[in-house]
This record gives sequence, C-alpha cells and structure tokens, in this order.
Amino acid sequence: MIKEKIKVNNRSYDVTMNEQTHMYAMRLRRLYQQSYSDMDSFDEVSSEISNTVSNLLKHSVSPEVREDDMDGVVQQLLKMYEKTTKK
Repeated sequence: MIKEKIKVNNRSYDVTMNEQTHMYAMRLRRLYQQSYSDMDSFDEVSSEISNTVSNLLKHSVSPEVREDDMDGVVQQLLKMYEKTTKK
C-alpha cells in the first residue's frame, strides 16, 4: 500500500493506492486507450471511464475531490500507478 499527499489547485488530498485502487487505475488506463481506438463503442467506453473514475476517486482519495480538481487528481493517480508498475 502506498500513501501520498498530492496538491491540485492549491488543495491537498491524501491518496492511498492499494490493490483495489491499483486495479481501477489499470482499468482506467486501458479504457482511455480503447476510447481512442474504437470510435464505434465510444459512448459505452465513456460511460465505463466515468464509472471507473468515480470508483477510483471514492476509494483512493480524501477528502472528496472537488469538481474543478478532478482532472488533475486523476492525472496524478495515473502517474502514481505508472510509477508502481515500473518497479
């Protein structure tokens, strides 16, 4: 389990990456790749991305992420995921 503090738009968030959140991050990365390559199922993939982002944020970040910080927090979570997969 990895715990870090991140800062997005001058707000601090506590992040916990465990096995479950690692799986959400991996799924999100794959969905992003799929959304670019398969335009026929774009709406379905977009819905899956939204659900996965919600689950990832709900299970790994506190306090609750503000709407205007969401993109930055997700980007930092994906960077943390990438770092852990390279080890």
